Amino acid sequence: MPLEARPDGTIVYGYMDPDVRDPAKAFDAVLVRTTTPYAADTRLHRFGALTACDIAGEQPAQVSPHTAPLAQDFGIALGLMLEGDGTIEQDGRVCPLSPGDVVFYSGGHPYRLDLGDAYRWLVVRLDPGTISLAQRIPNTVANPELSRSPCGRILSSMLVELAHRGHHLGPLSRGEMGEHVTGVVRTLVREHGGRPAQPSHTRTLERILEHIDRHLDRQFSPAQIAAAHHISVRTLHVLFQKQGETLGDHIRRRRLDRIRRDLADPALSHLPSYAVAARWGIHDPSHFGKLFKAEFGLSPREFRARFRPGDTLSHLTSKRQNFVE
Repeated sequence: MPLEARPDGTIVYGYMDPDVRDPAKAFDAVLVRTTTPYAADTRLHRFGALTACDIAGEQPAQVSPHTAPLAQDFGIALGLMLEGDGTIEQDGRVCPLSPGDVVFYSGGHPYRLDLGDAYRWLVVRLDPGTISLAQRIPNTVANPELSRSPCGRILSSMLVELAHRGHHLGPLSRGEMGEHVTGVVRTLVREHGGRPAQPSHTRTLERILEHIDRHLDRQFSPAQIAAAHHISVRTLHVLFQKQGETLGDHIRRRRLDRIRRDLADPALSHLPSYAVAARWGIHDPSHFGKLFKAEFGLSPREFRARFRPGDTLSHLTSKRQNFVE
């Protein structure tokens, strides 16, 4: 993890991308202020489309984004306090952090992360599709309520176990775990931004969601879904609107999630991407390519090239580094 000591602190970068050797070209560059020369242990994890760095230090640290040209490319980050205490401030909110707390923050906008002594902090760079979703819900960042929600506690438990045991997983398992974490993150963001369904409609919505997942490989209309569950088309649309999305958005997202999973599966690498899409009900190759890139920020070809099993599942541990001015 390269460090660059300056009068106002230490520029830390390359902890999410070890190949970068110039802070001006690093999307993950931050300014860290400490009372003694900065030192930390780092462990880099890759779980499919997710990149995570486990950072442990023994001195209080104040972290803020560095004004590098590529800092905006970091997007939305997910932080987890594994050990110690701290606070993060962004967009006028202050979120206290204790062990097990999760928080979203925008890496490309001003923030202040204060970490106490003997801390262990896990930072996760979300995949482009999840970043796009989180950016559409402005009250997601630095919000302490996320950690207190049931979905937030589930996410915290998953990340804690991955931080401790993720490096023991095999390549395929690491990629699948990344998909699971991404699914929970997207659910957390969507639930927080939407309105809950009325209790009388909850079970109906659950049955509809199960029905959609079972039939993603087929063509079906809102009228067919509504008729199968003995409700009107209008009621069907209202149920989804209360969750913060439309029926069409949900079906498209679920199909694209299945396609992305299959594109990352080595056993299906012989199939062209348009054939994988057709397996899940998207039959127009040009339309599929546009949908996939809009959702995940990469074309299907770029996704396969970037997230091949051999590339996605590396593991790096760096020894404690001490830098003095």
